[in-house]
Amino acid sequence: MHIKLSKMNRIVAFLITLLLASGSVQLFAQASGSEKKGDSDPALSRSYLYLAGYYRADLKLSDRQMDSIRLYTKKASKMAKRATAGEVNSFERKVLKGILSEGQLEDLYVNKNIPEARLLAQKIWNEMISLGYVGRSDSVRLYQQVRSHLHTLLVARDYYAESPELQKKYLEELSERAPACLYRYYHNGERRPAANNYYRADFLY
Repeated sequence: MHIKLSKMNRIVAFLITLLLASGSVQLFAQASGSEKKGDSDPALSRSYLYLAGYYRADLKLSDRQMDSIRLYTKKASKMAKRATAGEVNSFERKVLKGILSEGQLEDLYVNKNIPEARLLAQKIWNEMISLGYVGRSDSVRLYQQVRSHLHTLLVARDYYAESPELQKKYLEELSERAPACLYRYYHNGERRPAANNYYRADFLY
């Protein structure tokens, strides 16, 4: 399994590494509304600023960074009364890019999308069972591959949210590296050509 990284920038290499490491989850084509977020779980908040504070310890934020986050959280709250959710999200992402280091921003997007990806993976896995793309007896490892792939797409979606053309390019590129069962899900049952397989388990499908 060889992936050429020479033509990819640092964040794409980071995303590919995350994808192959098997860990988290979500699908960009359905990311905007496929799962309802429960108010009872703060980790499912749509506010990037709120989540930066929520994951303060994991991100190792300084007191100065937290002061800035609190200040802009108030501004975002006022902005939400007259702006769309998309506009508020864009404002928060741009603000955080100036407050957080590159590594902290990456970690925020990774942490933010873990619970979202878990929910979406459960939904898509059940749909793939009903479509016959996977069986209930399929391995936990395959499920983890699917969940990890979906999580990677969500991280990429957030990272490139302010650059739509780059976002589309890298999401499509990552989608071509989906596990075979998920590739079929993306392509309405069409199997991936054997020459383009990236997963050893593809022969099962």
